[in-house]
Amino acid sequence: MRFALHGMCSLHSNILSDIRLAKETGYQGLEIHTEKLWRYINAGFTGEEFKARLDAANITPSAIDIIGGVEATTKEEQRRVFKETEILCRFAKEIGAPTIQLNAFESLNGFSTEDNIQLTAKNIRTIADIGREYGIRFQYEGAAWTPIATLDDYYRLLDAVGRDNFGFVLDTWHLWACRGATLEQISQVDKTLIYNVHLSDGKRPAIGKPWVDERDLRGVYIGEGDIPMQEWVDALLQTGYDGFFSGEFLNDQMWEHDHYEVAEKMLNGMKALVR
Repeated sequence: MRFALHGMCSLHSNILSDIRLAKETGYQGLEIHTEKLWRYINAGFTGEEFKARLDAANITPSAIDIIGGVEATTKEEQRRVFKETEILCRFAKEIGAPTIQLNAFESLNGFSTEDNIQLTAKNIRTIADIGREYGIRFQYEGAAWTPIATLDDYYRLLDAVGRDNFGFVLDTWHLWACRGATLEQISQVDKTLIYNVHLSDGKRPAIGKPWVDERDLRGVYIGEGDIPMQEWVDALLQTGYDGFFSGEFLNDQMWEHDHYEVAEKMLNGMKALVR
């Protein structure tokens, strides 16, 4: 199996340092954090320069993560999303990254789940069509507290989008935290729809309790939270998936730890499960 360093694990670093970090701690890939990538692009650097650094380190760009707010309804916000898509697709093609992650958040919270799906799918169709021109595909991640979060919702969104360059990233914490899929359901996902896997541990609110800040729920290393991670990984492997796994957390304290120690610990946690 192949493992990618998730750029969220070294949030306050930059993307060139992330390449070195991934290489020196034993990863084969890098999931590129978009805030870092925008800083790089806005500083005037090019995809060609970035690819040269990836190639020199023998690190594969597994995905660019994320284009957010893809549920946008205003013309201004839609223009922003589509412009970002165009720029990131061009960069992704230049560096050889096959996939860009999409996230919808809470702009449509007052609408039904079905309306969320249909309105979001309309934008994603445009995004997917832009990506097709560059040979780029898109993986959807439903944040646990958002309207489109369960595996069933993913399938409904997939049907509504109707594009063959659109699929899923399966994140253990998001799907577990929203109680959005059983292990049996996970094991039966068509592997061709799984573009990447995020291994994330943590906690979740009790049923009926409100969501708290995500950083208060995801501040643990793999294997130190409440998720039965081995069972989840076993279910994922039953699909036949053989792509990249990346470990992720969100926590202010952990971001201030030594990046090398964090990256190594996350990789060791994944290797203990994926075998």
